[in-house]
Amino acid sequence: MGKVLEKKGETALAVRALQRAIAMDPNNSIAHHLLGQAFRELGQTEEAEHELKLSEQLQARQNAKP
Repeated sequence: MGKVLEKKGETALAVRALQRAIAMDPNNSIAHHLLGQAFRELGQTEEAEHELKLSEQLQARQNAKP
């Protein structure tokens, strides 16, 4: 939902949808990545970098699992 809203230019709504998705599944690296992109689009660079870095960490952890 967040990805669709962002594509439609509804970035603020996308942020809320992605935050809800993360609340339900905090280990979802894709949701964190999309949230980082949305924050970047809104000019919230600090939050964007945090979410993108967290996304990378989660992805690395998932790839490391046997």
